[in-house]
Amino acid sequence: MFASATKSALRNRGHSLTVVVLILFAISLAQGAISYTMTLGALRGLLPSDVSLFGRGLIVLRVGLVAALCLLWLFKLKHALFRLIILVNAWFTLGLLGQTSGLIATLFGSGSPAVRTLLLDVGLMAVSNILIFSIWYWIIDPPGVEEVTRAGEPWEFLFPQRGSSLPHYESWSPLYADYLFLAFTTSYAFSPTDALPLTRRAKLLMLLQAAISVVTLTAIAGSAINILAGGK
Repeated sequence: MFASATKSALRNRGHSLTVVVLILFAISLAQGAISYTMTLGALRGLLPSDVSLFGRGLIVLRVGLVAALCLLWLFKLKHALFRLIILVNAWFTLGLLGQTSGLIATLFGSGSPAVRTLLLDVGLMAVSNILIFSIWYWIIDPPGVEEVTRAGEPWEFLFPQRGSSLPHYESWSPLYADYLFLAFTTSYAFSPTDALPLTRRAKLLMLLQAAISVVTLTAIAGSAINILAGGK
């Protein structure tokens, strides 16, 4: 009886919307724990006052948004619930950005000037690595940067839109944003993700970028964090 009633309630309210509400509730719990640590817990003294105030605001508003989600779901107001889901997820995204800035502030605020300089250099090297190789990928892959026809040249990268016939992508051609994403994923996944390298030149460029990323992110950043944690 209870199982059938539960299934009926979920069916009436939409399975997908129910799952999204549950996921947002889990995100709220996770971000709430982070906000508590940053505003009232162990990291409170290491953060600037403006970050702590932002964290308190996140806690208060988060509770209200989750309560509103539950009410709209309970009363089966699907259209309003969908709109609120977008709003809540956008707010959680802003909260995550705020918590990320708090983490950076903690790392910079609790270390020596040398460690802070090292962390800043790691960040700048990571950004430079992505931007430099995004341009290389854009240059070598037809149609490239130049405003000339390179239809006869082979592709350097196999994007999904090129590899198969997809609806609405018949005349698709990669732009800089596609190569920027390729460079970003190469830096942090250390391997191809959606676009596969087809030529040795493309493979060697990706190998070089991944190698630089390994050194900067794992060796240098790892050493800096070890220093901040009091490691030897």
